Amino acid sequence: MKEECTPAYIAGVQELFCGSWVCGLCAEAVKENMKRLPPSQPSAGVLRRALDSHMEFCKKFNGTTRLNPKLSFAGTMREIARKSSLHRSSGGGGGGGIARTRSCGPFMDVKFDSNV
Repeated sequence: MKEECTPAYIAGVQELFCGSWVCGLCAEAVKENMKRLPPSQPSAGVLRRALDSHMEFCKKFNGTTRLNPKLSFAGTMREIARKSSLHRSSGGGGGGGIARTRSCGPFMDVKFDSNV
């Protein structure tokens, strides 16, 4: 795949993304990140945070998933288990599970008479 990028186009993209050269797919990811972030700062601050967040994600992805997909899968499963554990411990009650009970005696007391 080849893409023609004029100097004017490159300058326009860099102007939109705080001086960073961003591909189209990453630009869309940054826009989605901006929607999720609270607008606590001016739009340039939100854009910078979204861009930094996406760059960190790309570095992590390129450093693990591309190098060793199996190791990345194991790390992802560990993270899911950790989040699940944190969710369960902060949830308080033990809802959702099946409770075990003890009975005081047998449910049925059947006597068999061999003379019948």
